[in-house]
Amino acid sequence: MIMEFDEEEIKALHNLYNAILTLKTPEEMHLFFKDLCSENELFSMLHRWQILTLIDEGRSYDEIIRMLSPEGKEKETSGRAGTRVSSTTISRVKACYNNPEGGYRIALKRLKGDKE
Repeated sequence: MIMEFDEEEIKALHNLYNAILTLKTPEEMHLFFKDLCSENELFSMLHRWQILTLIDEGRSYDEIIRMLSPEGKEKETSGRAGTRVSSTTISRVKACYNNPEGGYRIALKRLKGDKE
């Protein structure tokens, strides 16, 4: 999937990215993304990140679905009983993960570098 943005949209995206870069703590980021995204959009991003970290650990599709599906969790969070991850989403995340020049790789590498 190729995303095409016109010049004005690219400027707006850069402005958004620069706004995100001004945030200094996870708490500030949470407040910002809570305002920017709907609850479902935030859950979608969270699930993609969780999928990414599980792929990075070498987990299989079945394990990921089981681990991130509400019935597979020890504690269910109210309001999200039907929220599931799909094999399509896992496949898309994995394709991006396998791109050595993608954004996921940059973020994972930096997070791992911070922990080492």
